[in-house]
Amino acid sequence: MLAKRILGAAAILAALALVGWILANGRSKFSLGIPLVMAGMGWVWLRDEGRGIDQITPPDLKCPELEASVAKARATLPQFLPHVEKGVDGAFVKFPLQTPQGNTEHIWGYVHFYKDGRFNVSLANAPYDPQQPADGRRDVPIGDIEDWQIMQPDGRIRGAHSLIALFRYHEAHGVKLTPKMRKQKASLIDA
Repeated sequence: MLAKRILGAAAILAALALVGWILANGRSKFSLGIPLVMAGMGWVWLRDEGRGIDQITPPDLKCPELEASVAKARATLPQFLPHVEKGVDGAFVKFPLQTPQGNTEHIWGYVHFYKDGRFNVSLANAPYDPQQPADGRRDVPIGDIEDWQIMQPDGRIRGAHSLIALFRYHEAHGVKLTPKMRKQKASLIDA
């Protein structure tokens, strides 16, 4: 990531030098296109925060931290249900989804309501299995819930025990957190 930032700064400096040369030598204004593209790419590289925790974790990861997070999430569901029953916006649950290819994906769903022991949800992220339809609503029994989270109005997240577990797992295995990961971790209230 440091290399990307260095390249970004170099691209911006080179673009500025080219603009100066073009203007000093009376070249066509159309010649400014290349340095503008260079400056734009340099800006993107300079601001890159790296990958997020969800981008370095394989979907089939099994580890003690995640197993413990499921138990914690299920034990704390009574803290989550009153918010859902009040219709709070930003409530999500994680559950196992059986895909057409016979895989199990652990996926987040946006909670619309809870009734008779079932959460009515829409998928909050795209399934890895391209054959799995991502649109529409589905009912998820409370016994299938593996995690829950509530997005607070200030951007912080309550719950998200599996995300906390992923940070613990990766940090225990020597993964250096990117700036994006540090922001993600800082948003977790219970971390």
